[in-house]
Amino acid sequence: MQEFRQKIKRLAKLLVEKKPAVIFTGAGMSTASGIPDFRSPNGLWSKVDPFKVASIDALRENPKVFYKFYKERLSTLLKAQPNEGHRILGKLEKFGFIQAVITQNIDGLHQKGGSLKVIELHGNIKEAHCMKCGHGISSTELLALLEESEVPYCNCGGVYKVDVVLFGEILPEKAILEATKLTYGGYPWIVLGSSLVVMPAADFPRQALLHGSQLVIVNKEPTYLDEYATILFHDNIVDVLIALEEELHAQGHIS
Repeated sequence: MQEFRQKIKRLAKLLVEKKPAVIFTGAGMSTASGIPDFRSPNGLWSKVDPFKVASIDALRENPKVFYKFYKERLSTLLKAQPNEGHRILGKLEKFGFIQAVITQNIDGLHQKGGSLKVIELHGNIKEAHCMKCGHGISSTELLALLEESEVPYCNCGGVYKVDVVLFGEILPEKAILEATKLTYGGYPWIVLGSSLVVMPAADFPRQALLHGSQLVIVNKEPTYLDEYATILFHDNIVDVLIALEEELHAQGHIS
């Protein structure tokens, strides 16, 4: 516990002296909201092959199998609410300690938690578009279609695709440019709940390191950048953020 408290004090000092920080989040950020992660021992990919159920090829070649998996995932994501960690990040942004959240998540919980500057590397679940004619619908409408049919067809006969980056697709150009810009300038980068496995998204923290950033990693499982981290937590993300909020409040930096 003493070591944990010392690391929290070091993190608070880093934010006060080097603010504003860049936050980089992965699936572990949302597990406290009831959304399973991917690569932990009990994560989603321990049960299914992502290239068979969550890739663009899977959607095109076997949409029934794709949407059998994605129907349940959509239902889970649409019901989820931001956890205390999301709320704290929104508060820290309000007080000037965070300049942006770069996320691999597609759940929109950062925005619901109060974060204003959010860069979504893998898109979001808000809408879906027909792969044939481009017609758009909300994810709620998509889920309603899936209640009626195994495959959500558009009136034109095409299949709807939710607006997320699937395996086999490239990241949105705008998101890449915005995230790349934040790897310069020596801002502190704080990784929350990412295994740093999925490329190219996981390369952004490394690029920030190369450009002089100090790196903080909060993740239960080891990552390939652990040895380069200025501060490393293998602890619960929400516990770390609550302790950080309390420390900054005790020091008079936030109310």
